[in-house]
This record gives sequence, C-alpha cells and structure tokens, in this order.
Amino acid sequence: MLITVLITIISVGILSTLVYLVSTVRSLKDRVETLAREMIDFHTYVDNQEVAHARDHDKFSDDVDIRFDRVHRKLGKNQEEVYQNLDRLKTELPEKIRKVIGHIEFARPIDNTK
Repeated sequence: MLITVLITIISVGILSTLVYLVSTVRSLKDRVETLAREMIDFHTYVDNQEVAHARDHDKFSDDVDIRFDRVHRKLGKNQEEVYQNLDRLKTELPEKIRKVIGHIEFARPIDNTK
C-alpha cells in the first residue's frame, strides 16, 4: 500500500508539473502570436510611412521642377527683351548723341547780355 501511495504522489507531482508546462507553453505560444501580429502591424506602418514619404518627395520634386521651368521661361523672355533693347540702343544711341552734340554746337546763348 505504501508503494501505491508513493506512486500516486509521484504521479500527482508529475501531472501537476506537466499541467504547468502545458500552460506555460500555451502562454508562450499566445505571446509569440501577439508579437508576430505586432511585427506585421509595425512593418505595415513602416511601409505606409515609406510610401507617404516617397509620394511627398515626388510631389515636392515635381513642384520644384515646375517652378524652375517657369523661372527659366521668364528669364528667357527677359533676356530676349534685354537683347532687343540693347540692339535698339546700339542703333539709336549714335543718332541721339549726334543730335545732342548738334544742339550744343549750334545753340544760341540764353543770356544775350554779352
């Protein structure tokens, strides 16, 4: 009978240890599943952030390109106007200088007291 009691005590001890191990394994399994879901959520968040950042960068880059094109066109127009004005001045300036010199040479004095 003593052997039966000892076997029962040992069986209860082994059984309680097995129950503890099974519950620990289940707890660990649940924790691993939770961590896996959190990792997937984190990767999804990071991917979404990368896509948003790339989209913002592309939009900014396009805006900068458009602005540079506008400035380049305006500078081109202004440059053409400046060159046209310079060409006009090159042709008109000598004639204006001749007229002014002519007025100076043939001008009558305002003061007739002399």
